[in-house]
Amino acid sequence: MQAFRKLFPHQTAAELAIRTGAEIRHCERCLAGDRDLGSGFQTKLLQSDVGDKILDAIMGEARPAWWVGFKKQLELSKLVKAQAELGRQIESMQRGMAD
Repeated sequence: MQAFRKLFPHQTAAELAIRTGAEIRHCERCLAGDRDLGSGFQTKLLQSDVGDKILDAIMGEARPAWWVGFKKQLELSKLVKAQAELGRQIESMQRGMAD
């Protein structure tokens, strides 16, 4: 539960509810340790916009070979996306300078 509080320091239960479709009260109970998250809840979180961070929290300190490779691939994907965005910005500025 600490991973959720770290990821969402404000209104943690509400943030979880938004991403899972669960009731806020259920999320509060899960955060308090009164309820088990359940596989459906975890699946929704993994499929959300913060799925990579959730998976990282689940993996904790475990470092199997597939995980190390997977994390490198995630980082590469982020860098390629950032590079493409920078390329678009450069082209836009160059077009603006030509006018």
